[in-house]
Amino acid sequence: MARDIFSIDNMEVNKNKGNVIISVNPKVYGLDTIFSAAYIFIDKAYVIVDGDPNEEIIVQLKAKDKKVDLEKLGKEFNNELINYSFYGIQTARNMPIRAAMVQRAFFTQSKEEPKFESPRHEAEKYTEDLEKIAKPWKPRRKKIGKSRRRKGKSKHKR
Repeated sequence: MARDIFSIDNMEVNKNKGNVIISVNPKVYGLDTIFSAAYIFIDKAYVIVDGDPNEEIIVQLKAKDKKVDLEKLGKEFNNELINYSFYGIQTARNMPIRAAMVQRAFFTQSKEEPKFESPRHEAEKYTEDLEKIAKPWKPRRKKIGKSRRRKGKSKHKR
């Protein structure tokens, strides 16, 4: 019976009950990260989240399928904690960029000029032709008329 319950790092696997109990430090992983990781497992296991958010969070995964390797299930949960923790960090880092992109998208739809300096305004500073070398582009129009027709060789019958 002692072989049916064993502890590995932050997990306790109970093969008799078909569950794994994972102890999570809320100072390392926030509640949003824990719930995000738990959400991934709702198809594989019944998930119970309990504990004190200031001290320790206990996550119990009870496998829906009896053939599931409980140790592997617990390790996958730990990997998902790292995954969502990293996702949260990247989201926080990219927030200013996303905000600028959304702000720019809204300003393209409004008639107001944006309050921030855009690359377009930077380019306008350098459009002054100090050397007088820029030439305006004019499309050439080919004249089709008598000058292009050859005498005596008309395509159309008269």
